[in-house]
Amino acid sequence: MTDRPRSAPMPAALRAGRPPRHPALAVRCPHCAAAVDMRCTTRAGRTRVQRLTPCDARLNAWTTAHAIATAVCPTCQVAPGTPCHDGGRPLHDIHPARRNEAGEPAA
Repeated sequence: MTDRPRSAPMPAALRAGRPPRHPALAVRCPHCAAAVDMRCTTRAGRTRVQRLTPCDARLNAWTTAHAIATAVCPTCQVAPGTPCHDGGRPLHDIHPARRNEAGEPAA
């Protein structure tokens, strides 16, 4: 009997060959409730959707989270990491100007 492991470790060259994952997979899907790093499913959760891009609701949730984390809102002047507000009341979404600001590269 040998004391070697039954399988060899995967070489780093093979591990690096994976296709890049979509950045929206970093948030839970509000439409189909797919977990983080899992592909979107049907509403019943039985079948994985065979698309390269996630649900539209997941893309919207990711762009909102990304904009809150990285951009200053030109409308309500909140710092990155702070949700938008309207007259002191928090908004459920963000201002469109903040979404545009997050999409533009820094000058």
